[in-house]
Amino acid sequence: MADGELINYHRRMLARLIPLAALMLTGCLTGENVGRGSDLRAPDDAKRTFASCPGADALATATDVSWAPQASRLAEHRALRTRMKIPLPEGTSRILFWSSGTHHTSFDFSVIAVRDAQGQWRTSGIGEQGPGLLSIAPPPPLTLERDLSVDEGRALDRALADPCLYASPTFQRNLGIVAGGAIQTMEIETPQRRWTGSWAGIRTPQQASVVNLITE
Repeated sequence: MADGELINYHRRMLARLIPLAALMLTGCLTGENVGRGSDLRAPDDAKRTFASCPGADALATATDVSWAPQASRLAEHRALRTRMKIPLPEGTSRILFWSSGTHHTSFDFSVIAVRDAQGQWRTSGIGEQGPGLLSIAPPPPLTLERDLSVDEGRALDRALADPCLYASPTFQRNLGIVAGGAIQTMEIETPQRRWTGSWAGIRTPQQASVVNLITE
C-alpha cells in the first residue's frame, strides 16, 4: 500500500469510522499490563490452543510468528493524547488500539474503547500525521467519538470472551510488506483478562473482530 493510500485509509478510519484494512500484528503481556485476571498461559499452551481455532491456517502465510510477551503502548497513547489535549479514557474494561508508521509520511493513531457500568461501550480516537521521508505540513488532527450500539456492544463482549482471541500469536508479520505500512497494537484490559497483541499487515479473525468493532 502506497503512503498516500495508507494515510487516506487512516483518515477514513477515524473521520468516517470505516474498518481497518491493512494491519501489523505483535502481541504482548507486559509488567504494566499483567495483574489479577491476566492471561498468563504459557506460549506453548496458547500455540496448541490456537491450532484448532478459526484462522490458524492463515499463519502459514505469515512470518516472525511468536507467542512471546511484548511491550505495552500505553505510554504512546498517553503522550499523543497529552500533546493533542485529549483525555485518556479510564475504566475497568478497556481496549487500547495503537497504530503508527513512518515512510514518506508518519502517522500515530490512538483509539480507546471503554465499557461503563451499564455495559455501554464508547470509543475515543485521535490521530496525528506528519513528515517522514518527505517534508509535509501536518494536516488537521483526526478524531473519533462514538457510542457503540447495543448490538455492537454485545458483539464486542462476545469477541472478548472468545478463548481463541487470547490464544492468538503475540506477533505476526505479512511477508508482502517490505516498506512503510502500519504497526498496530491492541491491549485488552477487563476484570477477567489482561492481554496485548500487535501485528504487521496480518491479523487473526479474533483480533480483527475486536478491532473492526471499535474502529468502524
